[in-house]
Amino acid sequence: MELWQLREFSILAEHLNFTETAKHLFLTQSVLTRHIAELERELGVQLFTRNKRSVQLTAAGNLLLCEARALLEHHTQLLKKVQLHSSGEAGSIRIGYLDAASKQFLVPFANHFNRVYPQVQLHLFAYEYIPTLMTALQRNEVDISITLSLALPNTSGLNWKPVYSDVTSAVMHYSHPLSSEQVIDAEILADQRFLLLSRDNTPQGFAHTFEVCKSRGFTPNVVQQIPNTITILLMMEMGTGITFLPRHTQIYASPFVRYVDLCGEDCKFDVVIAWKKDMSNPALVPFLTEFENTRHTFIRPTYQTCNNTMPSPTQ
Repeated sequence: MELWQLREFSILAEHLNFTETAKHLFLTQSVLTRHIAELERELGVQLFTRNKRSVQLTAAGNLLLCEARALLEHHTQLLKKVQLHSSGEAGSIRIGYLDAASKQFLVPFANHFNRVYPQVQLHLFAYEYIPTLMTALQRNEVDISITLSLALPNTSGLNWKPVYSDVTSAVMHYSHPLSSEQVIDAEILADQRFLLLSRDNTPQGFAHTFEVCKSRGFTPNVVQQIPNTITILLMMEMGTGITFLPRHTQIYASPFVRYVDLCGEDCKFDVVIAWKKDMSNPALVPFLTEFENTRHTFIRPTYQTCNNTMPSPTQ
């Protein structure tokens, strides 16, 4: 039993007229009659009762009609799903992201994308460290990563698009003599005590700090390596030294912590969306196109200016 047989049977069951059904199907009446007879013979049941005045469904015909309609509808929906998936308008995308870097735009854009492409499911996976995020991308555990351009030079086989530009900031307690500055050159920090995110967890950030300092004639005096951003910001709140962090991490900082931007091209970087060049997920095409067309709607210049208002002594 073929789908075309069920389709002819279903149309005849609706019209209950061989002549009209044959015209609808662009068949001769004799061909349609033969097809229905072959179907009845294959099933071993009579599907229609016929006389000179009318055609009626039998009980077996009514049963087959219900099942045939469901099967034909399922077939139609299956074709639509396959076609949508092939075009990228259905399917799923796994997005790995750095939380602070993505916080301002990811959820608003994801909500927008889901409205435009409701049949593409977005699965979000937060990562604290760049190395684990980029490893997940290379292992195909995620389809896209929202990361920093600092991570790209050592990662081959990737395409990427910029999301927004950011800057490295010197982070310190609000009572630090430099805390009221908007922008400084890192060279004036040569005598400072540095606390850095650990080399093991953030090798790119650790190396970047040393590169910035050494290009300005000094090696940073690293007195402690800290495992994560939240802890290092607590240490800044205690006034135990200074550190370098991306300005976007300011969303985690208390009012007692100041971000002072560092000048120089080597202190600028981008937050980017990266994906593997050989990625075959067709849903990436509409995702990346929609992001490129609408990203400025969701990116605010929050990280382009300083916000160094001093807290009151009672805070």
